[in-house]
Amino acid sequence: MDARCVNCNRKADFDIDKSKVTCKECGLELDYEEYIERMKEKAVTMADDFQSTWDKRGF
Repeated sequence: MDARCVNCNRKADFDIDKSKVTCKECGLELDYEEYIERMKEKAVTMADDFQSTWDKRGF
């Protein structure tokens, strides 16, 4: 199954049987639970960045 790499944003592989996410491009290898936590952190950061730029611009 495909996933998105947390480091380089390229295609990574998710091995369901081993519960591992690996990226051939940058060498990332994480357990699935750690991968989910890092993706959550990345999403929150993106949302915060968007909110701060929106607040500066206004309508």
